[in-house]
Amino acid sequence: MKLSGNAWKFTQEDISTDLIRGKAYSHLPAKEQGAHCLEELDAGFAAKAQPGDFIVAGKNFGCGSSTAAHVAVIGLGIGAVIAESLGKLFITNAASAGLWAISCPGIIEFSNAGDKLELDTANWQLRNLTSGKTIKTNSLPEFLREMIELGGEKNYLRARLAREASV
Repeated sequence: MKLSGNAWKFTQEDISTDLIRGKAYSHLPAKEQGAHCLEELDAGFAAKAQPGDFIVAGKNFGCGSSTAAHVAVIGLGIGAVIAESLGKLFITNAASAGLWAISCPGIIEFSNAGDKLELDTANWQLRNLTSGKTIKTNSLPEFLREMIELGGEKNYLRARLAREASV
C-alpha cells in the first residue's frame, strides 16, 4: 500500500496523548476532536492540515495514557503518523482504528515541514518526493499491517473469522 501526503513536523519529544487531543474533547465526535488535534503545540494545525497529510514527530509520540487520542488524528483525516519512536499503546490503538503509526528513526532529519512524502508499507520505505531521498521505516507486525489495511480491528476480526470458517 502506498500513501502520500504533506509533512506536518512536530520535533518535540514526548508528545503525550493529552497533547495530541485534550481530555476535554474526548466526548466529541471524531471530526470535532480533529479540530483540536495538537492545538497546544500548533494552534493552526487542524485548520491547515489536509486529508491524507502526515504527522512527522520526534521521539515517543503518543506516550502517556491509553487515552484514545488517535481518534482526533483520524477525525482530522491524517493518513499516517511517522515518528522517531511511538508509545506502544498509541501504536496498537491507532492500528485498531485503521491508522498508520510507524516509527522511523531519522525522520526528523529526513524531512522538512511541507515536504511531500510517500509511504510504501509493502517495503517499509518512506520517500521524500520533495528531496528525492528514501529512508527505511520500522515495520509493523503482519497482523497489525493487515488490520490497518482492512480499516481497523473489527474488519480484521471479521476477515479472520471468515477465513477460519472457510477452512
